[in-house]
Amino acid sequence: MAGKMSDDAGPPKPRGRSDAAKTPEGADGEVHLSASDHRLLERTIRGSVPGIVGAGHPELIHGHAGDAMAGEHSMQHPELHPLARQMPGTDQAVAFRPRLLACLIDADPRHHRGFLEELQRSGVPVRTLAVHLFAPVAASLGDLWCTDEADLMQVAVASTRLSMIVNHISHASIAPQVEGARRKSILLARTPGGLHTIGLSIVASCFRDMGWGVEGGGDLEIDDSLYTRLSRKPYTVLGISVGRVDEVPACTDVIRRVQTTPATRTMRIAVGGPAVIAKPRAFQGIGADFVTRSALEVVQMASSA
Repeated sequence: MAGKMSDDAGPPKPRGRSDAAKTPEGADGEVHLSASDHRLLERTIRGSVPGIVGAGHPELIHGHAGDAMAGEHSMQHPELHPLARQMPGTDQAVAFRPRLLACLIDADPRHHRGFLEELQRSGVPVRTLAVHLFAPVAASLGDLWCTDEADLMQVAVASTRLSMIVNHISHASIAPQVEGARRKSILLARTPGGLHTIGLSIVASCFRDMGWGVEGGGDLEIDDSLYTRLSRKPYTVLGISVGRVDEVPACTDVIRRVQTTPATRTMRIAVGGPAVIAKPRAFQGIGADFVTRSALEVVQMASSA
């Protein structure tokens, strides 16, 4: 979302969706969004604010065969999952949620900067923060806009701040690696429709915390630049974030090309992102080794890959 917004700029006055839909141009001369524009934005925010917003809604996850999480264990409440509950620092991470959400929305940027310092002092493992704090709060940001509790600008600024916090905590917590040790590595990329990359940042933080080398990210699309990267060095896993369900064929083409190229055919492939959350069954059978819909599943994948 609006990654270039300044944290020092306060959010504009909130305006509900019903007001914005009344007329193309308001009395103040500003162009207002139509009702259809608002519906489009709502779908986009639900699907991509964290890359996992939709996982907070049980209606999107019932009926997924082989799902590691039961339907009631939504992304907003991973502490209900017995495996997630065992992660060290779970209670502390859960307790951080209201304060993190509040400081992300607050117009004063000093609050989220102070909270960042507290997170670093807490000693809670990054993977626990990813599962029990960052992902649930990201899902809540989408819901705040959809229920008119926050306007689009507030959510955009909050998303930018959350991404900054995730990246800072992730990089600051990287443990020194033994020189010469062969680490597992993952190359992260996205489809053209996956424009919002908080989910990729959370995924990267999990892998870094578990000792993996992490490359790529939101700037790497599944185009020729991806194959150039793959030809230069081997990776343990290729992770693809899929933004839209209509990008399943493009994702399938990438998987087939990787698996039929001698230099990369042994590399494992994982897919995730908003489209996987919305329509998980569309990704069963496209050839991916892992189909992940939550930070917990990412952690489990990293442990088994």
